[in-house]
Amino acid sequence: MGIGETDLWAKLLRNLSRDIDVIISGTGHHSVRVAFWAEAIARMLQLTNRDIQDLYWAALFHDVGKIGLPKEILSKKGPLSEVEWSYMELHPAIGANLVGVTPSMASIAPIVHAHQEKYNGKGYPYGLQGSEIPLGSRILSVVDAYDAMTDDRPYRQAKSHEEAMIELHRNRGQHFDPLVVDIFNLVLETRTNH
Repeated sequence: MGIGETDLWAKLLRNLSRDIDVIISGTGHHSVRVAFWAEAIARMLQLTNRDIQDLYWAALFHDVGKIGLPKEILSKKGPLSEVEWSYMELHPAIGANLVGVTPSMASIAPIVHAHQEKYNGKGYPYGLQGSEIPLGSRILSVVDAYDAMTDDRPYRQAKSHEEAMIELHRNRGQHFDPLVVDIFNLVLETRTNH
């Protein structure tokens, strides 16, 4: 059973995601852009239609767990304290629980839960590494980081596309799956050359 546009829970989560995006970046479009890029990578990797659909929805809802965090943390203009980071690290689990309540979204909960894991095992919540991290989560990690870097945030101004790509390549094999970074680079080149 897949997620449908008419699914009431999906509509609620979509509204919550948009509200969170407005708090964080002011535009309300972060999750939509992440979903767009994640789907493009999944298509280039020739994933199944079901996996592409799951990844698209997981990308739309990847930050929905931030609804459980104080607004002061989400809109803070400086670095987070250790205590504030401990709150922030809860958002993947909260999000996975929110999407996992309905059978139509059970398949996306693991992707949401692991989207802050790092390829080298230094992410959260479990410290998974490499292929232990679901492929969808590895894709989300790259496109989420790219979009966050190229979007104005309360704590810093947006980086250029070039600066963001340098950062992704610098952290290739550390934070990010090297294959996903390479595929994302190809996706971006394909989009800009047409």
